[in-house]
Amino acid sequence: MRAFGVVHICCQAKLLFPRRTPKDFTWLHPRIWAFVVALAILLVLPVKADQVPKICVEDDLSRRVCVPAFPKRVISLAPSLTEMVFDLGAGHVLVGRTARCNEPPEALKIQEIGAYMSPDLERIIALRPDLVLSPETGMRKEVVDRLTEIGIPTFVDNSNTLDEIVHSIDRLGTILGRESDAKTVAEQFQRRRQAVRKRVQYASKPLILFVVGIRPLVLAGGRSFIGSLIREAGGVNVAEEAAVAHPKFSMEEVAKRDPDIIIVLNKDCRDDECFNEWQRHPDLRATKNNQIYQIDADLIARPSPRIMDALEQLATILHRKDFGSGISAGVHRLK
Repeated sequence: MRAFGVVHICCQAKLLFPRRTPKDFTWLHPRIWAFVVALAILLVLPVKADQVPKICVEDDLSRRVCVPAFPKRVISLAPSLTEMVFDLGAGHVLVGRTARCNEPPEALKIQEIGAYMSPDLERIIALRPDLVLSPETGMRKEVVDRLTEIGIPTFVDNSNTLDEIVHSIDRLGTILGRESDAKTVAEQFQRRRQAVRKRVQYASKPLILFVVGIRPLVLAGGRSFIGSLIREAGGVNVAEEAAVAHPKFSMEEVAKRDPDIIIVLNKDCRDDECFNEWQRHPDLRATKNNQIYQIDADLIARPSPRIMDALEQLATILHRKDFGSGISAGVHRLK
């Protein structure tokens, strides 16, 4: 059929210009001749499928995730990933986010696709994303499996330490086509991290009780993300050796370990509720010395570049002599 097309073009030229022989086309205007040759090439050469360039990275499930270069329609299923996309200067490509994705404020303008850890698959599919960003912890496996089955590239992140956050910044920078921005964000992240390390290097290490749930009493253990922050900030975690990330403790165990400082996530506090709770245990060292604090849960529990704010605030609580007596925004000292 393509060969017939070439002959057909030549015949048409003969009909248009009957005074010329088909063997001699030198009289044709150069532009007409170029058009005929180009059209013939298009008809003869095979057309290659899937000409769109792809970018591939490995996610935290050890899967190779490939997307079209510079994806334009991205959905985030985790507050930390939403923040990271904005930090990379790519907030404009987000077309969907969960109800918990509330930072930065611009994220609230993006269409909601359901609750965190329980997104609406129909809404996701309807938005026609070319990339979905999902956490591993807390996300239902069937959500990721279903998205993959229907051909929607899904990048799964499981950052649990500061090093892993830096790694995720680098991979998201690659898959979103923001490598330069990712390098800048990672460098700033590491500079702030090193500054904290330097200041706490030779400081004393207070014993910390970090509460993530009041009833029952649940702590951040050494295997948790917050546990890694306590180590970075130069503290010793009461629950460092716990076998699970978030162990349950009795008040008898707390009294036995007698922490220097108690920190509570603000999501479990109403007014002075947390302070009053610990006032019932006046023999604890932290209570005697008025060393009970609450900190913003959305700040310290999200593995995004903004975690540096939380690390600096945590280090301020643990080492007031080295960081000054002022408490940063996001931290409230219970009185």
